[in-house]
Amino acid sequence: MKSSLILAASALCSSYSTTAFVSSFSTINGVATHSRKDTNTKLNMFFASEATEDITSKESMDVKLTPLDGSETSVINAAKFMVDAFWLESPQQLIDGGGDPSTISDATKASLTNIQADDLLSKYGERMGKRKLDALIVVASDGRSDTKSLSADDILGLVTIEVRLLNSNDLLSADESEFRLAQAVSSLGPKQRREYKDASVLDIARELLPPEVTAVCSLSNLCTSPKARRMGIAAKLCSEAERLAKDELNFDEIYLRVESENSAAKRLYEDKLGYKCKFEANSVALRVDAERGGFVEIDSDIVVMSKKL
Repeated sequence: MKSSLILAASALCSSYSTTAFVSSFSTINGVATHSRKDTNTKLNMFFASEATEDITSKESMDVKLTPLDGSETSVINAAKFMVDAFWLESPQQLIDGGGDPSTISDATKASLTNIQADDLLSKYGERMGKRKLDALIVVASDGRSDTKSLSADDILGLVTIEVRLLNSNDLLSADESEFRLAQAVSSLGPKQRREYKDASVLDIARELLPPEVTAVCSLSNLCTSPKARRMGIAAKLCSEAERLAKDELNFDEIYLRVESENSAAKRLYEDKLGYKCKFEANSVALRVDAERGGFVEIDSDIVVMSKKL
C-alpha cells in the first residue's frame, strides 16, 4: 500500500499511512514561542517556495532535471543559488523590514550562504555510511553543463526532497526523526533488531511507531532563478517531485503548505496545480536579517494543501 506524500509550499499531515511533504516557505519545526528569534545558528529546516510568477508561465523552457551527488561543492553552489534567487530575489519579499536586495553587502551574502550551506549539507550532503532518511537536491539546468560541474550561475531552479517523521501536526527535524527511529529499533530484542537492520523508514514507522507518528517525504526549498521565471521551471520541478514521490518513494498523496497571506500562491496551487485545502495552522516563517547576516523567525499562519498522485 502506498503512503501519503507532503510536498511543500509547506505542509503537515497526520494519518496512519506515511506522508510526503513539500514546502513553499521557510519554517522551523513547531510554533515559535517568540515573535522574533535569532536563527544565526544551525537551522532545523529551511522551507522555501517560488512565488506565483514561474508556475503561471506563458512560455515553457526545456530544462534538465538532475539530482545532485551531495558533494560539498555541489551543495554549497545550491546554497548560493538559494540565497541569490530566493532569499534576496523572491517576489514574496523575504528581507525583514522590506530592505532593498541591491544594498545587501557581499559579506552579508557570504554569511547567509554559509548558514544555508550548513543546513543543506547536514541533510543532503555526503556522509559516511548509508543515510537512514532519504534526502536529495534536484536542480534544473539548461543541460549544457555537466551536473558535476554546475556552478550557482548554471542553476535555473532547485527543489529538495527529504524523508522525516510527522508526529500529529508536528514535522520533526532530521535529528529527532533519526533518534525516534533508532530508539524504536533499539527497544527490540536482538533477533528483532537484526530483522529491522535494513528495514525502510516506511516499514519501521508503520510497524514500530505509534499510529500518530508517520513517515513523510518532505519537498522543500522550491525556487527559480530571476532570469528564468515565467518559463514553467517551478511547475516542472513540482511535477518531478510528484513523480519521485510516487515512483521512487512509493507515496500516493503529496502535501504542501503556504503562508496564509500569500493569496496569489494559494490560488496557483489550487487552480493550476490541483491542490486542495486540508487545514490551517499557526507556525513560523523565516526572513532575512540583512543587518546581521542571518535569519529571524516570524509568526505565520499557514494553509495546508494536498494532492492525490
